[in-house]
Amino acid sequence: MNAKLSLKTLLLLLLFFSACKNDNLEMVKENENIRSGADFIKNNYQLSLFSAAIEKAGMFDQLNGPGPFTFLAPSDAAFNAMGILRASDFDKMNRDSLKSLVQRHVLGRKLLLQDIPVNGVDVRYATLAGTEVYASLASNFRGDPSQVLNYLYFDGAFVERKDVPLTNGALQLLNKVMKYESGTVQNWLSKRSEYSIFVAGLKKFGLWDKLATAGPYTVFAPTNAAFISGGITASVLDALVPAAYNGNRLFGAYILDGKHFFISDVQVFSNFGSETAYLKELENDTWCTQLSVTQANDKSLRYTLRLKKARTGFSYTTSSGGNSSATTVDYLTDNGLVHSCTGVIAKLADARK
Repeated sequence: MNAKLSLKTLLLLLLFFSACKNDNLEMVKENENIRSGADFIKNNYQLSLFSAAIEKAGMFDQLNGPGPFTFLAPSDAAFNAMGILRASDFDKMNRDSLKSLVQRHVLGRKLLLQDIPVNGVDVRYATLAGTEVYASLASNFRGDPSQVLNYLYFDGAFVERKDVPLTNGALQLLNKVMKYESGTVQNWLSKRSEYSIFVAGLKKFGLWDKLATAGPYTVFAPTNAAFISGGITASVLDALVPAAYNGNRLFGAYILDGKHFFISDVQVFSNFGSETAYLKELENDTWCTQLSVTQANDKSLRYTLRLKKARTGFSYTTSSGGNSSATTVDYLTDNGLVHSCTGVIAKLADARK
């Protein structure tokens, strides 16, 4: 019995060592599964459209180089929301414009969550395009240090996945494509016919020229459809006598002078402070514009704009504006931001003197 056991044990030992023998076996090397930026993006199913943009812009080799880089990479869903559904859609873009778009989504440095000031708002970082992106980080313990909330945004785009390691830097996954257009807020509005009533109203009440100055300005621009729904058509506006109406209520209430607000900024403020809304008193008036933001479970944001008849209390006008579309807010220009607004906050009766 003992001999059989000894023989069995010997056979098991031989099988064990035979199975372990592998001339090609190597120790796991640090970072052996981490790729460089362009290669990682190319092999990630969530980033196929950003990869296509990099390829068509002729930047693959550069972004696969030593870096360091930080890729602010929009997901395919983010591009889909902009109407870009397949790689061939980029063929409609001028190659220089496409290259600029890619460059605006890449920093020439490695930037991690820990490098960004806690509860910082609109901290600027340079991109490969020579422009700047604005990072905002809201951190909140909610009373429990083990449940830290870190809401990070770049130009209003929420970071869905942070600090993905790359051999030549890091990647931050965005839920939106960041939008930028050189020129002023005035330039941006004048190029888009869907805001022609708003533009005409600003001109009529002497509020237009300032939008070409340094600013910054945050503008909530009602569409023509919003004004028409509120009873202000192009013909009605043309017939108005400016002296009979308060222009700051009727059109100026949509402009926040001296402010540079992405929609996410108000959400960031509410995460680390007690204020859940921003109030701006109108010039030479006791009325105020109130801006508030709510966040859905998927981290998407909706802003609401209302006109208050006093800073305190709950005396609002009957109408309100807002937007929950990620693609029609956070348009960055050189002197501020424009957010499309789907409603009016002041009707003619609210502004009549």
